[in-house]
This record gives sequence, structure tokens and C-alpha cells, in this order.
Amino acid sequence: MNTYSTPAYGSGSSGGSVDGSGYQSCMQMCAASYGAPTMASSVWSSPPATSTSAGGSGCMTHTVIVAPTQGVLRYVPFAINASVGDTVAFVWNANNHTVTKSSELAICNKTSDMPFASGEQNKSFVFTQQINDTNTTFFYCGTPGHCQKGMFGIINPPNALTGSNATVSTMTLAMASNSSNMTAMVQYTQMVTANNTMAANWGGNIDMSGMPPSSYQYVLENVMYTRTFLAANPETLSADGVVDLSNAGTTPLIVPKDITVAATSSSTGPTSSGSPTSGSPTAGATSSSPSPALKGGARSLGSSSILVSVVVASIAFVL
Repeated sequence: MNTYSTPAYGSGSSGGSVDGSGYQSCMQMCAASYGAPTMASSVWSSPPATSTSAGGSGCMTHTVIVAPTQGVLRYVPFAINASVGDTVAFVWNANNHTVTKSSELAICNKTSDMPFASGEQNKSFVFTQQINDTNTTFFYCGTPGHCQKGMFGIINPPNALTGSNATVSTMTLAMASNSSNMTAMVQYTQMVTANNTMAANWGGNIDMSGMPPSSYQYVLENVMYTRTFLAANPETLSADGVVDLSNAGTTPLIVPKDITVAATSSSTGPTSSGSPTSGSPTAGATSSSPSPALKGGARSLGSSSILVSVVVASIAFVL
């Protein structure tokens, strides 16, 4: 029987202000370093409330946003923990994306092992998958070039053992010591999450030891992006580390700039980067030195900071 120990992502005291004022103050400092964010508006409504049951016991529905706005190639949150019988609802908030099952060693390639694939869909589409086991499951966007730019996510991410040197937290420090662009992204995330310890620690215990080295920077970027999202919307992060967007009610949610903007702003010269499937150098890369590659592709990701008005139904965003 497969078992999984749920990591306590974001565990610890929230610290400082959790009403958003600390985030706004920090964003002023970030703007001085990286430029003021470009704001636009978009409306996202959660799907109708969904409930499932297994053997008479209630099961949860976990919601993942597929691209929080056009141009931000992320799944939010990047990782979720789900039990057998739970449902994952993928909700599109931008056009031309897919949700396709892959594997840890071939993140940007469709797997033949109990596959699922949404096909390319547009804003407001909802794709659901029921969880049949607690094995780690990777999924990615199959739209050409999107996964190569870091658009992938994880259901039931591996939880590192105590003392592991391959956790997200440890690997972040190691990669930052060898890359000025990674350093810039880490510093940006630290500033944005300075007043929210739980957001700052979210995902830190994910085990990266079984992932290909070419995916490392993209895993870290995705974790950091989710951290900035949680810091921008502190009401969505519960005291127990659970991400729950229903806590926001009808309050507009802030979609931060993509984390790679910090690296682009700090770059002083040509950079190149690998991707989960590529080693091809491109503009807008996020590492000051090339990363190993798996397959061909390119790395480039631009985005803006968007204010998203969310009409939240009873579906919870749960980590």
C-alpha cells in the first residue's frame, strides 16, 4: 500500500502583518529595485461548488488555477496534497493551455502510465481528475514551449527526510550561490514575503532528489512564485499552512509579477538557461550559467502584475 506523509508547507508563525500592509510596504521597496508593476484587471470566477464522497466519507476538492492571467505561465498553487478519493479541479484563467500528466524524470513529456490530458483549452474551462492513489504526480502544459518555460505542477510532491540536502530550501541557497539571477529572484521573494513567515517557507520541504537537474531552477521558480502569490493574498493562507482562496470571499486577489522579472531586471549581461526539456539559450533566461537539458526548447517568460477580481464559491484552494 502506498503511503505519503504530508509535509507541513508554510509551517510556523505567520509573523508580522498578515493584512497585506506589510506586503504593500515591501512592494514599494521591490519597485525601487525592480520597477513598478504594470497593473491590469481580469475577472476569474470559481467553478460551481463540487463535492464527492467515497465509502460514505466526505472528500475534498482541490482547485488549481491554470495560468492566473494571460502571460503568466504558472499553475497556482504549484503543488497540492490530495488524498485518495479527492478531486483536483483545474480551472483555466487564460487561453491556450493544457493539463497533461507527465512523470518526474520526463516532466515535459506525456506519460503512458494512467495518463490524463485536457487538450488545449481556454479561459473558464474546468478539468477534473479524481485521485486514486497518493503517488507523486507531475502535470504540465502541452502547449508548445510552455512547459519549457516552467509551466508544470505536482500533486502530492515528495516530502524530504529530515536532514536532506535536496529540499527546496537547501537547493535554493545552493543555486543562488552560483547564479546572480537566482540570487535576485531569491532576494525579491524574501522581500515580498518578509512579513509572512508561512508564505516565505511554503514548499520548502519538497524533495528534489529524484528530479532531473535540468528541472531544478524551474521547481524553485514555481515555489517562489506561489510564495509571492500567498504573500500578496495573506488571507488565503490558513494558520495550518493550507491554501484556501475561499477565505478571500469577494475580495480582489493580486496576481504578482512573475518571479523571473526580478532576474531580468537584475541582469547585467547576456544569460542563458536550460529548461525542463531544453538547454537552448534564449532572451529572458533566469540563470547566469547554462543548465543541463533533457529535450529541445527555449526559456523565456514575461508577465505583468495583475489584479484579479475573484468571485469565490465554496470550492477551496487547498495545499
